[in-house]
Amino acid sequence: MDRLNYQHLYYFWMVAKTGSIRNACEILRLAQPTISGQLTLFEKAIGSKVFRKEGRKLVLTENGWLVFSYADQIFSIGDELTKWLEGVSAEQSRTLKIGVCQGIDMSIALQLLSPALDGLHSPAFYCASGDAERMIQDLRLRTYDLAILTTLPPSSESKNIFRHLLSTLEISLFGPAYKVKSYRKGFPRSLHRAPFVLPIQQSSLRQSLDHWFETHGIEPEIKSEIGDSELRKSVAASYEAFTFAPTDAQQEVQQRYELEFFGAIHGVEEKIFAVTVQRKIRNPAIARILGIIDAV
Repeated sequence: MDRLNYQHLYYFWMVAKTGSIRNACEILRLAQPTISGQLTLFEKAIGSKVFRKEGRKLVLTENGWLVFSYADQIFSIGDELTKWLEGVSAEQSRTLKIGVCQGIDMSIALQLLSPALDGLHSPAFYCASGDAERMIQDLRLRTYDLAILTTLPPSSESKNIFRHLLSTLEISLFGPAYKVKSYRKGFPRSLHRAPFVLPIQQSSLRQSLDHWFETHGIEPEIKSEIGDSELRKSVAASYEAFTFAPTDAQQEVQQRYELEFFGAIHGVEEKIFAVTVQRKIRNPAIARILGIIDAV
């Protein structure tokens, strides 16, 4: 291949980004045979399949993901160039799209995102929550610019996924005031058979908590298992049960959910990662979140 056909690359990028040839055709206002033909020529030119069929769906191959990653950078930079030529900085013109895993306390998430929100040139940002596996998929398709996760799913084990440790949080126990008082003597063994609302078993925090329970010979009375951290605290308040949250979220847990601080759980912590699909961070707002001083 002497020279890459960027028009073919653009058609491929649009199909991958929108999820189907039909969706891409609607946006580009082109007939389906036109796009299908261009994709065939593109695959022939690069000597590799970029899509495979799963039922009626088109799914990116491993090489397709790599090509998509490069294409997304190419067209994103082109968009930034257009904005710059129009006299608008890329940072000001783009909405920063961030996905936050539902297991993360929003007060903690806001603290971690605050470096991007300080200053006169802070970008507008869109923030949504969801499960980690879906966020990795959306991150690859550039639905998000950045994902904030606690558990890294198997799909994150890829050369096109880059992880950055943002914080390691101390975890504490919270509960209704009268139960905190009555269970304090003999802690932690006093918690045997106490009511708990816990994270779901797939989460890294739950695995750490189960190990802590086992180490101290505690068999919790599990009232509910909930992935969403905010809902978990709300249900714990309703059930008058104990639950766990980052120590840094103590003020919010006490004021919003009326759950009192019992104490820090030694040996249990929660790591929070920022995940990107670019090794070199060009977006200044993301660079500030990651603590990178010199972003291109």
